[in-house]
Amino acid sequence: MLRKDGKPGFETETGKVELCSKMYESWGLDPLPYYDEPPQSPVRTPELFKKYPLIMITGARSTLFFHSEHRNIPWLRGKSPEPYVEVHPETAKKYGVYDGEWVFLENDLGRVQRKVRTTLRVHPQMIHTLHSWWKPEMNGKEPDLFGVWDYQINQLIPGPQYSDSGFGGGQYKTTLVKISSMDL
Repeated sequence: MLRKDGKPGFETETGKVELCSKMYESWGLDPLPYYDEPPQSPVRTPELFKKYPLIMITGARSTLFFHSEHRNIPWLRGKSPEPYVEVHPETAKKYGVYDGEWVFLENDLGRVQRKVRTTLRVHPQMIHTLHSWWKPEMNGKEPDLFGVWDYQINQLIPGPQYSDSGFGGGQYKTTLVKISSMDL
């Protein structure tokens, strides 16, 4: 009973799941699902990939925080006190970084700080980090803004990005970066 007319089925012209969307077609959009390579990737920008050899993924969310909210709640911060980056052990060894070390993630757009967590959960060619970090214990006045310039991963994401349909968003969850020790 998902339809407004009370009939069983979906709220589509056919009442069925449409893998070829008649509504998209009527709007002049591609009616079929498709993949669009991110703006920065080994495939689309191989020269940039030589300079920044890691694919950074930022799409996951923490169960403790809601986007940038709740970083100021002490017991939540106690469970996740610092922004981290997940790095495969082989990748950490290759770039001379170790578990628990503070590192820079960097590309042509800027650089941010993260604490390394080595894990087998990520592919050796990729790193994974959460978005929306700031530190309420830091100065909130300009230019500091609670450390946003040191920790906000979105600084490294090229923009603006969008999808033609408005659904699914742009390719904003991956970009190319390099990782380096802050001690260097």
